[in-house]
Amino acid sequence: MPLLLRRKLLSLRNALAAYTSWQWLRNGAFSLAGFGLLFGIYLGSCRFIVFLNSVPVISSLLLWKLTAMILLTTFGMVLISSLLTSLTTLYYSFDLKFLMNTPLSVRSIFIDKSLESVFFASWAIGLVLVPYVAALVRVNGYGAGFYISFLWLIIPFLLLACSFGIGFTLLLLYFFPSSRTRDVIWVASSFSLTLVYGMLRFAQPEKLIRPDAMGLIAEYLNYLQAPTAPYLPSWWLTKALSAQVAGRPAVFWLYAALLWCSAIAVYGLLVFLSGRLYFEGYSGAQEGGLRRRILIVQDLPELRWIGKVMAPLFWKERKTFLRDVKHWSQILLVLGLVFVYLFSIRRLPLDSAELRSMVSFLNVGAAGFVMAALGLRFAYPSISLEGRSWWVLCAAPIEIKTVMRQKLLFAAVPMTAIALTLGAMTNYLLEADRFISGLSVGSLLIIAWALCAMAIGFGALFPMFAVENIHQIESSLGGFVYMAASLFYIVATIGILAWPVQMHFREHFGDAGAWHWELVVFCVLLWLVLNAAAFFIPWRFGRASLEAFEG
Repeated sequence: MPLLLRRKLLSLRNALAAYTSWQWLRNGAFSLAGFGLLFGIYLGSCRFIVFLNSVPVISSLLLWKLTAMILLTTFGMVLISSLLTSLTTLYYSFDLKFLMNTPLSVRSIFIDKSLESVFFASWAIGLVLVPYVAALVRVNGYGAGFYISFLWLIIPFLLLACSFGIGFTLLLLYFFPSSRTRDVIWVASSFSLTLVYGMLRFAQPEKLIRPDAMGLIAEYLNYLQAPTAPYLPSWWLTKALSAQVAGRPAVFWLYAALLWCSAIAVYGLLVFLSGRLYFEGYSGAQEGGLRRRILIVQDLPELRWIGKVMAPLFWKERKTFLRDVKHWSQILLVLGLVFVYLFSIRRLPLDSAELRSMVSFLNVGAAGFVMAALGLRFAYPSISLEGRSWWVLCAAPIEIKTVMRQKLLFAAVPMTAIALTLGAMTNYLLEADRFISGLSVGSLLIIAWALCAMAIGFGALFPMFAVENIHQIESSLGGFVYMAASLFYIVATIGILAWPVQMHFREHFGDAGAWHWELVVFCVLLWLVLNAAAFFIPWRFGRASLEAFEG
């Protein structure tokens, strides 16, 4: 184990030593953006905790109920994350073929890779808890002891969550030692994440600060005092922290011992079982996938409408998308996101027709942010996902612009469906007036196509053909530039459309001269210029970059 740890430290040192000035600058910018996000969470948490403290009598119950819900959500997210991370790290990591041929025991390799899985599965999610804890200390004056207790107990908490995910993967690969099991885990993880996300929203956390939504005061008090998943480590950590604040050392040490002993026992059991289970699962996971017959595309009548050249490309894109379970399984996440989004719209406490129409217009911005995130996940990586086979398209008698058009068409179809769903269903649920309904749906359709064009253009401008997974593409410099440009485009769109919307509401409230047609024409021209820039500038630079790409 010391040798394996030294290997990781040397690898980290060598990676840092190989960084160029540009890489240091880029990573520094990403780090500053990350710290800015954490600081924003800290400020929001401070304001919310101050609000909870202003509630008489039950402020303490509200605070610890909120903490229990946050820790329960964190536990579920880390558990699901560990399913995917442990699958990749324990069975498909690039250095496993080297480690398995060294004179190391299987248990030593398992410990090394499992701890690596724990770190990568939990560090980001656990880091988001730090601003909330800092806000608790800052607002309530809990002192340094609370920090120390949290940092000491978060280790077994995260280890337990990851151990459950690692244990499930270990047993599944042992009983079903096949590369196809990886696909099952991807689908199960996507479904579980969708379920956790939906359950969190359907629990209606707004009840925490709206006792009027629960009918009876007694029912509300019972809701606050009831344990939140009492048999899970999230409740143990909540009780330990609350006991530390209340000055009850016996209760604190009881739950602290429960956390640490459970974490050591569960992880120790995994290490013991790994000697019998790990290698057999690893060996079975290395087998090749199912042999597939290569088809020669001669006639695709269902795709003939897009042209003889683009039809084979579209057919190839559809086949590769459906074959890779990591892509289509995330459709479950998209469906869950859309359903929860519409559920949240339905639950908004809006009393007047004008307010509902205004929220329907603002939905253009919110839905635009959702589609920008989906574009980053599905459209932006499409060029880079060609990988090392990109040379095949370059060698074929096909122009680069045709390949990009096919990518745009394939991504725009589902994005258009999502835009129609979010726009039309929101207008229906909010009963928006005819003008706002038409404006919001039409603008969302244009936004969907513009975001797809930007994603394909920036993906072509910053291609990454030699990556191990799609997340490296999304989190790259090009992904950051795409998201920044997308957010600017959405904000600019809302700003331009706000002028005619303001005129519409002024006319609705009795102002006969509300409409200024010169300003309307100016807004239309400005919007056309904005969309033309969003469509053609990234597209042109991306096409030029791909045409000059030498491999």
